[in-house]
Amino acid sequence: MELEVTPAYPTLIGRMQLPDAEAMNRDLRALVLAEEVEYASLGRSNIGGWHSRTDFLNRPGSAVSGLNAWLAWALRRMIDTAAGPHAFQGKLSLSGWAAVCRMGAYHAPHSHPDNAWSGVYYVDPGSGSADQPLSGVLEFLDPRSGVEAVTAPGDPYGELFRVWPQAGLLVIFPSWLYHWVHPYAGHTPRIAISFNATMVVAESAAVAAG
Repeated sequence: MELEVTPAYPTLIGRMQLPDAEAMNRDLRALVLAEEVEYASLGRSNIGGWHSRTDFLNRPGSAVSGLNAWLAWALRRMIDTAAGPHAFQGKLSLSGWAAVCRMGAYHAPHSHPDNAWSGVYYVDPGSGSADQPLSGVLEFLDPRSGVEAVTAPGDPYGELFRVWPQAGLLVIFPSWLYHWVHPYAGHTPRIAISFNATMVVAESAAVAAG
């Protein structure tokens, strides 16, 4: 006899290192820093840093259009993994914003309600800090209440999931998943572009469902 073990309630987090992203990142960095000078921060979860307007992915230019293409490609694969190939036939609606962290800035714990998938693309991870190894690190909170109190052989529950920023790294996760960014202790700007994706159901599919 065999014991069937099911990984119930999985939380899918995708990570991908974009190839040959140096030129795109250079152009994105220049665009973000120019907008930081021009526009006041929107605030939001970015405490002590700068948050752009939420239409950043609408900017003209090859760098933003290139990033949009990668986001659409990766999101489609996340949806296929979560729901099965070709399960979703609609369109994706994207919104995005840039964030700059300088020394002392951080992102408070938050989620992205009213969206399906969210993510972050790292343009420039900034500089490291020997005294603060978690400087600027993205951390996801386990959504299962009470798991940190469970003691079991092998301790499979309540483990922290952290992502160390790297230039060209793309991270995608479900929008309901709470996350935060540790205080940044570097001396150069940490620059990231965050985004939300909503799924627009195709008209024919909506009619059939109705």
